[in-house]
Amino acid sequence: MTAAIELFWGNIRGFMAWNLFLAIIPCAMSFILFAKRSPKQLPLNPIWWFGLFAFILFLPNAPYIITDIIHFIDDVRVPDVSDNGIIFILIPQYIAFMLLGFQCYLVSIMKLTKYLGWLKLIKTTAWLEVSINFICAIGVYLGRFNRLNSWDLFTHPLHVIRTTIYNFANPNFLFGTIIFFITFTGLYYIFKWINISLVFYWQNRCKQVSV
Repeated sequence: MTAAIELFWGNIRGFMAWNLFLAIIPCAMSFILFAKRSPKQLPLNPIWWFGLFAFILFLPNAPYIITDIIHFIDDVRVPDVSDNGIIFILIPQYIAFMLLGFQCYLVSIMKLTKYLGWLKLIKTTAWLEVSINFICAIGVYLGRFNRLNSWDLFTHPLHVIRTTIYNFANPNFLFGTIIFFITFTGLYYIFKWINISLVFYWQNRCKQVSV
């Protein structure tokens, strides 16, 4: 149990804290970029468009957290970790970590689609949601297997371009991207349904209390 507790705090100070921070970035940006404002049109401010570009670059960091399940396998193999440590510490920790990360992903996309719907630039959100999931699947593959970061496009653009082009000749790239795409899309709509249901339930409860 002691070893599991050490792993709990050690991981939070390490990759979990960092990856969750990266997942929160696009979520936080979505509240700023996609706030309803007047006039009812896309902003002409170049800073806003730069922010949108940064939002798109950082968005794959949110679903990337799902792939951190590989660290869980390493953690449970630590000899000093007991069964109770795995069940009551490591499993809840990873579940909370991945739920928070993917919730950030959901909120980010829903804020974007609602904003575009408010501007009447899209009629349905499904095609855009699926497209974003596919783009993020590519980004997650590049991050997990090629160790590319969102900011590499600014600091090492040629390396990012060469690595991406190289991957198109790699059959593992297509297979991995499809797996990530199916996973992210499935989880996205499950999370979306749960969120909408909770909001609907909360609104009904508030109406009943106010009556």
